[in-house]
Amino acid sequence: MANVINFFNKPLLKIPLAFGLLAGFVCFLFFLVVQNLEKFSGTSRALDVGFFAIIISTACWYYRKNIGKGYLHAWEGISIGYVVWLTGALLCGYLTFMFFYFSPSALVRYKETLRASLLVNQAEAIKVWGKEIFQQKLADISLLTPSSFIFDEFRFTLLLVIIVILLIALIFRKKKVEEDNVR
Repeated sequence: MANVINFFNKPLLKIPLAFGLLAGFVCFLFFLVVQNLEKFSGTSRALDVGFFAIIISTACWYYRKNIGKGYLHAWEGISIGYVVWLTGALLCGYLTFMFFYFSPSALVRYKETLRASLLVNQAEAIKVWGKEIFQQKLADISLLTPSSFIFDEFRFTLLLVIIVILLIALIFRKKKVEEDNVR
């Protein structure tokens, strides 16, 4: 048990986990705010990438300032970014699952809004996806259950977050100049 505690006590894991929990709660609160708006779009969850970008940047900055003493390797930035994102996305997914599990009427409203949003943009969606895929997406809305939201955050943000994490890691990267390389 001490080995497990020591493993999670490393700053490269402990700090991003804490920031990841913050990211998960922030994204879930954003989700709740969007749910309470009169008109909301099911695609607005992709805006979570902005929250993740801000929190990952803050985590990299904090790590570089307090742990790295002004330095941060690119692999540390990438590691921090992925741990923050994975932790935040998983927490947000589970909180969303619990929200819809304990509030089935909210899930029904969510499905109706998704369906209406898809039908309003039907012409554009058919141009992009084709009629067959559009019909499949429309049918998939009826199959949504609370448990389908657990990994939704991963699916919604994966591609965008990869780019964000790489950019943030490169921006905050600052290596110490080794004396052997200078000579």
